[in-house]
Amino acid sequence: MSRSSEPGRHPLAIALVALLGAACSPTNPQPSTAVTASQTSSPGQTAPATSAASPAIDIACTPTPAEVVPALRGDPCPGAISAVEGAVAPLPFTVSRIVIEPGPFYCDDVWPGTRSLPACYGVLVLPGQYMHAWAAFASSEEVAAVMLGRDIPSNLDVPAASPLPWSATLVKFEIPPAGWSMP
Repeated sequence: MSRSSEPGRHPLAIALVALLGAACSPTNPQPSTAVTASQTSSPGQTAPATSAASPAIDIACTPTPAEVVPALRGDPCPGAISAVEGAVAPLPFTVSRIVIEPGPFYCDDVWPGTRSLPACYGVLVLPGQYMHAWAAFASSEEVAAVMLGRDIPSNLDVPAASPLPWSATLVKFEIPPAGWSMP
């Protein structure tokens, strides 16, 4: 008995040939006009973001309005957006909106405007060193609060070749207190 006459071999060979034929045939991909979440139209403006695998994300990023030292110059938003996306990626929901603002969460006030703050004294913050963000999700009332920071180089007077990378920390993931609304 030869191998070609063994039962069950022909359907497998036909399926293999069909699969190889489909894989090798030319395709006509459509050009992508989608904006990824790491692209913004310009600093301080909202830019919709989409990808083939996820729905659009409404993104607003506001860079530091103050003059920053040469080492921290450049558009902080693309890197900050990527850092926020990375910080919330482990959460089991689809991001629908991200808002990024300059500066840290002053006095650890993650939900500004919802309570009276005691007197607090913050540390010296260089403009452009910190940002903070909130991420809202399509199927949840919970909001993620994210703190962003950059390591400061030893010489602040030397411009960086590219914007320094952001480190992001998920600070809270909860339903915000009554009275808070996402900016």
